[in-house]
Amino acid sequence: MNRSPLSTALLACSLVFGAVQGIAPGEAKAASQPAGFRLTYQLPPHPEKVLFLNTEMVTIENPQPAELVAKHRLDSYLSDQAGGYISEKAIYWENLTFLTSKKGFLLDVYNWIGVLPPVYPAGYDPAEMDRRVAATELFTEEGMRLHRERGEINLQARLQALINAGYVKPEEIDDGAASKYFVATVLYRMFKDIRPYHGGIDLKDSQDIPVRWAVEIGLPGFDVAPDGYIYPQNRLQMTPGPKDVFEEYPYKRLFDFLTLILPGKKTANGWEYYQVKLKPGMVPVRMSDLMYVNGQPMSPYTVYDHPAYYDASKKIARYVTPRFEQMLKAARADALKPRVWDWSRDLIHHPRFAQLVADYRKTRSSRAVNAVYQAVRTHYNLNVRQDSPAVIKSVLDHVK
Repeated sequence: MNRSPLSTALLACSLVFGAVQGIAPGEAKAASQPAGFRLTYQLPPHPEKVLFLNTEMVTIENPQPAELVAKHRLDSYLSDQAGGYISEKAIYWENLTFLTSKKGFLLDVYNWIGVLPPVYPAGYDPAEMDRRVAATELFTEEGMRLHRERGEINLQARLQALINAGYVKPEEIDDGAASKYFVATVLYRMFKDIRPYHGGIDLKDSQDIPVRWAVEIGLPGFDVAPDGYIYPQNRLQMTPGPKDVFEEYPYKRLFDFLTLILPGKKTANGWEYYQVKLKPGMVPVRMSDLMYVNGQPMSPYTVYDHPAYYDASKKIARYVTPRFEQMLKAARADALKPRVWDWSRDLIHHPRFAQLVADYRKTRSSRAVNAVYQAVRTHYNLNVRQDSPAVIKSVLDHVK
């Protein structure tokens, strides 16, 4: 990413795959709890639905060649554009503004891919430009001019590499925001052959296939508001709404998702999965997603300093950590599946499930419910609120 060490440290974040509302709590019994305080927790049967992960939590065992990535990577653009120097105080806002712009997002895509050589203008020698910059005194008019010229040429060379790869068109690149529509369009061109759009996503304010594709996959920053709007003209948002906001977090989450869940390693043979291993001491869920206090979901920003919390945390860690490989494999498989958007269309009247639905309505048996449930979760990427036999039974009983 094109961000300072300070902003990276402050804004390092993790990726939650799937919503967590609606998990029925199970009681934590091992520790005594103070009066008026009751902590419960859930060990989910399908822990991949609450996978919480980022690239800092894992070791990538088949990375791109480090020397090649370092050779192509561009991290000095903002410094060059500032004339050769930019303060830590200024760089946070400059970085955030650039990161959420089209050019900033595209540069992050380029750096993330890691193996596309920059495409410089004919006759341009980057090493010679570096020598000229080094030989010119900083803070002089000529020194600042050379820095800016180098920065612009370096950036354009990397944008041209993405143009040549077919990921973005020249006329799409300007100084505007990296909106959901723009981000989805670029990523759809990159991944549509290995992860096509299945269809069925209905958004009130976007007919665009790339945007609906992004929602279907579950890309971070593409959550749909309760009223059915995605606000495609806005930047990526943690909480969807009509107001356009500057947030680094959803862009960071997006690249974590591309790295860990989609086949995000570009090779000569196409896109492949990175092979990852959980680092020692890491737990691939967020404790607050599985704990309740007095029956209410625990705040993700609160740590309760008493035995009940720590006892439950240890039990959750012992449950999910050995299952990490299984969780990651399942999350990757889910990301390739279609979504349930309309139960009537996607289950009750879908020809794939016609015989199973008929069998249930004939017998009303738990065995028939489970058969429908297993078929549905095999075909669809169910969110955590959909993923239970009880929900499927309710759909079978009440949806026409």
